Amino acid sequence: MLALDSHVHCGLTIPFEEILSLWKDAKIEGGALISPVEEIYNRYDSDFVDSDYYRQSRSRVHSYLESLASRWVFAYWFVWNDFAKPREGFAGIKWHRHTNEPKYKYKSKECDDFIEHVCSLRLPVMIEDEFHNTMELVNRINRRTVVIIPHFGGLNGGYVRLKQAGLFENPMVYVDTALAYPGEIRDFAADYQVDRILFGSDYPFGDPAYERHKLERLFTGRAREQVLAQNLLALFGR
Repeated sequence: MLALDSHVHCGLTIPFEEILSLWKDAKIEGGALISPVEEIYNRYDSDFVDSDYYRQSRSRVHSYLESLASRWVFAYWFVWNDFAKPREGFAGIKWHRHTNEPKYKYKSKECDDFIEHVCSLRLPVMIEDEFHNTMELVNRINRRTVVIIPHFGGLNGGYVRLKQAGLFENPMVYVDTALAYPGEIRDFAADYQVDRILFGSDYPFGDPAYERHKLERLFTGRAREQVLAQNLLALFGR
């Protein structure tokens, strides 16, 4: 059965060869690659100001990921405060920060222009940010393209809080299973079916083989096929 890992970190500090070995052991044929945060900005400095070093780092890692794209391997463009537009070889957008990390310039014209550009291309946007920022970005995107909430919202305020806010009633909001609790996955499938659930590992924070096994205990038949690969292929137009 085809399996594609929709959430794995890959870059110059986590080379693709390392991931291929783990995927092979887990019988995973491909997936979606996201740069390590440390190659995009200094996540340990809440007052971080962009620099030539990080601009060059972003350019290097994006070029590396773009070179890896193939039939079953996709690359995410990791947005930062320069709001550089994604190149043609990228299948989606990653938007990421945690509570103590530097903030995006959400109120800037460059941010508005970036969102409009991404929506016009209908590129899926993976959002990992605080609850209020997540809700604001989803509202600004306004169903014009798919939004993916990683970890079933574990780092976006929590699954229950997002569900109570009505986020998952939006048919353009997907979730990935990386490090998510089985009970949350069952709850989402019961209330919203499986069409918007994506298998992910969040390597190196999660183990691809374990994360796949977790889903194989939860789903069988057609539902398992959808979650492991078919939903991701449909999302990326394959």
